[in-house]
Parts: sequence; C-alpha cells; structure tokens
Amino acid sequence: MSATPTPDTAGWAPRASALLCLLMAALLVAGLYHWTVGFERWTFESRRHWQIGQQRLQAAPVALIDSRGEPLPAWGTNTAAQAYLVDFIYTRCPSVCQALGSHYQQMQRQMRERADAAGVRLLSVSIDRAHDTPAELARYARTHQADARWWWLGAPASDAESDALLRALGVVVVPDGLGGFNHNGAIHLIDADGRLRGLFDFEQWPRALNAAIALNRRGTGA
Repeated sequence: MSATPTPDTAGWAPRASALLCLLMAALLVAGLYHWTVGFERWTFESRRHWQIGQQRLQAAPVALIDSRGEPLPAWGTNTAAQAYLVDFIYTRCPSVCQALGSHYQQMQRQMRERADAAGVRLLSVSIDRAHDTPAELARYARTHQADARWWWLGAPASDAESDALLRALGVVVVPDGLGGFNHNGAIHLIDADGRLRGLFDFEQWPRALNAAIALNRRGTGA
C-alpha cells in the first residue's frame, strides 16, 4: 500500500520543477552571454571579426592538392609567402564563386604590377572535394585566367583536413539540398603562421589586397 504524500512532499515537486527551469534558463543565458561576447556579437561574422581582433583563429598547416594533382604548400610550409588572401569556393557554384573569381583576377592583375606584392599569394580552396578534382580546379583556373605565380587553387587532401581548416577559421558551409553549398563569400587574410588577420566582403577586394601587402611588408621587414 503506497504512502499518502504529505503536504511537504506534495509541495516539493513543483518547487523542484521551478528550480530546474530556472537553472536551465540561467545556463542558457550564460551560454548566450559567452557565445555573443557579452550580448554584443549576434552573428557568425561579427563573432569572427571579434575573434580576429583577439587573434583567436589560427589554422594549422593544411595538406592541399593543386590543379595539377600535386601537393600545394601554404602557410607554415611555404617560406616564399608572408600573406595569403584565401577564399572558399566550389567550381560548380554559379554565383558568388564566379564573382570571387573575377575579383581575384583583378587582384592578380594589380599584383603583377607591384613589387611589394611579391610575398602575397591568392589561394582558392575548394569546399567540394567530391567533385573538385584537379581537372575541375584547372578548368576554373582557365576560366578566370589564374596565373600560378600569383593565384593557387587547391582542395584539401582529405575530409578531415577540410573539416579542420573550416573549423579553425570559423567558416560555415551548409549543403543546399540541390548538390551545392550555402557558404560565405568572404576573403580571408592569413599570415605565414596560419593566423587569420583580416576578413573582407568580396566587394572589398581592394582593401583586402592593400592589407595583404601591408602584412607582407611587416613580415619581410620592408
């Protein structure tokens, strides 16, 4: 025969439920406070800009395969470059990736004419390893007249390398359900140690190039 709840035990259940709800709400608020940096950074991009200012985003050297099917050295392994302007693309993308290709072509044109751009490299990294073979990367390079002296194209050598790179730089890539991807069209300024030093909308490519050249000057002591 079960015991009849006393008034004290009968009243404890709703109080415990209320306390649990309060605890969960407090944890949610604390988590939001931390993620939004004091409720000031509510978007991924604004948070990334803050993290850049704090020098919190840094990518380890990444294994890339270029448009010839060969290893492509980048930050941490290439002593010739002090600054990288990196975008994330996939070659079938009909919109932002083609606009980025056009802007990179313009940056490449200016870099050819500037001696102080010798230590800057343009780097387009594919987010679509399954499709973007070296042949597809080479086709994209031809379409946009990429000169390998200035502008490199590569795909991560493995899914693990790709995931680690995107995670380290805070890049969000989401399949669109149609075989493509929703992704950000930003230009990332990365130094020789893999640290993210600047973030620019693709229309801001002149600013991105000037920032890369300034970073290159500091890196070479010029």
